[in-house]
Amino acid sequence: MNNQVLIVEDCFIQSTVLKKILESENYGVSAVCRSGDEALSEVDKYTPDLILMDIYLKGEMNGVQTVKKIRERFEVPVIFITALNDSDLFSEIQTILNSGLLQKPVSKSDLVGALHNFMPANAVA
Repeated sequence: MNNQVLIVEDCFIQSTVLKKILESENYGVSAVCRSGDEALSEVDKYTPDLILMDIYLKGEMNGVQTVKKIRERFEVPVIFITALNDSDLFSEIQTILNSGLLQKPVSKSDLVGALHNFMPANAVA
């Protein structure tokens, strides 16, 4: 079975690009979510091997807040993605264990490298 990645990205174009990259590298996409609330619901249905999380989401929760809620129940690695430079949020991300950060636009090589660094050892692509 392919590694399963949950994409949480409110930009349709960006989520489509991420999904195509993942699928081209034989990763499965458990779901594509547009908000933190939707991500919380999907994590309950399909515990992914990894989450790609946009930091700035539409809705009440940003990506960091969403990950903190997910981590109350599941210890899943997270790669945050963002186009903005917010030093306060970057500092907060550094306190979240088993997480990384990629700047948008995300290149295929950067994403694949991050996936190899953060994908659980027992999950094989």
